[in-house]
Amino acid sequence: MKNNAVIRSARLADAAELSALMRRTFLAANGHCSTPENLAAFLEATYRPELQAREIRDPDTLTLIVEQDGQWAGFAQLRWGTPTPAEVGPLPTVELGRIYLDAAFHGRGIAARLVANLLAAASLRGSRSVWLSVWQEAPQAIRFYKKHGFQIVGRSVFMVGEDPKQDWVMTQALPQG
Repeated sequence: MKNNAVIRSARLADAAELSALMRRTFLAANGHCSTPENLAAFLEATYRPELQAREIRDPDTLTLIVEQDGQWAGFAQLRWGTPTPAEVGPLPTVELGRIYLDAAFHGRGIAARLVANLLAAASLRGSRSVWLSVWQEAPQAIRFYKKHGFQIVGRSVFMVGEDPKQDWVMTQALPQG
């Protein structure tokens, strides 16, 4: 299948559609992970147009949107300045905070292109490594990150509402030079 995806920076006018995509893809990937009440609390606290607008305006957050054939396929975010787990290095580092594709676009090579863009953007801004956290019960995501050079270096807890989820902390050093 042809991969003619376009990767671009999010614009302020994208906030509402981005928020809807974030909710939809989070639920598709993780909707089974907690109670409806905890999921609703997480979605309300995390994915609202005004929050995504704030992220788009934040100079320490890079939000990328992927479009294919006129449809939004997914998104990703790099976040500079978030607290870095002790196991992560070399410094300075950046968090790959979110990366999701709509299920209809899985298996087309889009996610690999998106990761390559994120790693290039991190290098251009002077980061020496990239880190992320991933739910320990998401084997497909863990395999994807390992395939793209990330390795498990620690553990963290991710809250879905009031429900703690055990995550792996993964990192990769970026080429220097």
